[in-house]
Amino acid sequence: MKYKRLYLVLLSVPTFSFAGNLNLNPYLENPSKLSKIDSNSHIQNELAAVLGEDYIKFSKNFEVLSTPYKLKMAKAIYSEGRTKAGSDASAMTLYADGRIYAAHYNSQKHTVRYFTNDKSCSTVLHPTIQVFIKHYPNVKVEFVNSNNSVLRYNDGNGLGCSSPTSRTVQTYPIAPDNPAQAAAREVASKIWTQSIANSLDMNNDVGVVISNTVKSILACSANFNLGPKPLGVGDIIPGTSYFIKPGLDYLKDYFYEIIPYLAGLSGAQPVYKACINVAAANNRSALEMASLGI
Repeated sequence: MKYKRLYLVLLSVPTFSFAGNLNLNPYLENPSKLSKIDSNSHIQNELAAVLGEDYIKFSKNFEVLSTPYKLKMAKAIYSEGRTKAGSDASAMTLYADGRIYAAHYNSQKHTVRYFTNDKSCSTVLHPTIQVFIKHYPNVKVEFVNSNNSVLRYNDGNGLGCSSPTSRTVQTYPIAPDNPAQAAAREVASKIWTQSIANSLDMNNDVGVVISNTVKSILACSANFNLGPKPLGVGDIIPGTSYFIKPGLDYLKDYFYEIIPYLAGLSGAQPVYKACINVAAANNRSALEMASLGI
């Protein structure tokens, strides 16, 4: 984020909250454009109106961007960022109708400050923010503007923020006749942890996130000499004119190439392991939201 520009935007925000839809089409069509969202003055003004004095701190945490996630429940998109040191982080969910849900984590205080302009979600965390705070066990949550004038929406008297998740880990069994699910869970355990893999509802959307995470790992390690490299999403299937699509089938079909490759990256060289660690951090929220059907 360009902090000087953000500071000027904050100074230009009026003391009252102003309504207005958010034009999210460029980001929904191409989520990678979220890296330029700091130049969208309307969205930044809306964020600043909701976040108030926390706006600058919130924005500074987007030094490293995680993989954005398009919500299934509405025309909305989730974005998450963290500092280069990885200590502090921020998250926001933007709805096309103007609703905003945002939070930032302070590692020194071990607190998450939560902001929204939706009255029905002002004392209950939005589902996407619930996923965000799972990264910080036993964190203290501060509902900053629960009685604030920026609360101009009231989406269903809290139904929009009914909890789809909990802090208790739920384990999902794998269908005995579904080898694709078993393959996906094994790959997930090598990228994240076994406990995270076991907590996933292994649907095809989760398979898509895992597949794209593997693709990120392959791109990061492109110059490493670690033996045969598995094909990734977007590569041409040998002997055909078709491209590999992300999903459970990809993880099943290339399982015996992916697993040894990940094992090679997990060896003694930190630079190799970093490719897995960075991809895992960048895609964890998207993974868990896909599992929850958010």
